[in-house]
Amino acid sequence: MTKRRALAAAIGVSVALAAASSFAGTPPAEAQGVVNFDIDPDTSGNSATSLGTIESCVEITVPAPAFDDTSDYNIDIVVFGDTQAPTDYYADLVYDPTEVHIAGPGTNDLIKMPGALPLTEPRPGSDGTHSFAALYPSGGPGIPGDGTLARVGLDIGGSGVLTFTLSGPPRTAYTSVAGPHAVTLGRGYLAVNTDCPSVGGIAELPQVGASGASNRTVLAALGALVLLALTAGAWYAGRRRAT
Repeated sequence: MTKRRALAAAIGVSVALAAASSFAGTPPAEAQGVVNFDIDPDTSGNSATSLGTIESCVEITVPAPAFDDTSDYNIDIVVFGDTQAPTDYYADLVYDPTEVHIAGPGTNDLIKMPGALPLTEPRPGSDGTHSFAALYPSGGPGIPGDGTLARVGLDIGGSGVLTFTLSGPPRTAYTSVAGPHAVTLGRGYLAVNTDCPSVGGIAELPQVGASGASNRTVLAALGALVLLALTAGAWYAGRRRAT
């Protein structure tokens, strides 16, 4: 079974269990507080339960960058806010495939969800969007608290300022023991063999959650978990057909 088919099947099981619970008299969970997704290009101090400084841009040196399906550097997809123990998550990482690929070595998609069913796309990845996902069909939940959701290995093939963003819901979502959460989305930059822009540039952009202004915010609908269940297989297949 492919990862995309496994995702659709596993989510179908999750929805069936939720429906059974509803018929048994347990009311469905309402939308909970906001969980902030961000990209941290510096993994220092980050773990499942802690976050170091979330950098806007980090400068690194990669001698003679070239694609070889090996991780040259790691970045983190991090979460903070109402980060109760997760039961499933989805995070679509968007990047420039002419400059960087997603590498298998160095990638860990179960940092906050040990023992979960990993539904991340196969690696290496080189089409510009890579989907990270995991859920507990049974067992769990994951580890609560602000911290790293997924550590991403990067195969760097060129120099310059690399931009990493996240797709909006339902392609990026967080469900905890309390139910589905609204989310906000941040971005991160990696300056490879060059400098981070400073005055008026990338390094001056505010971090998601640092203030209420100038942040790219996308609210998940109250029924985000149900929408994920109904459309997960379709968006995986549709995005692949479009590329």
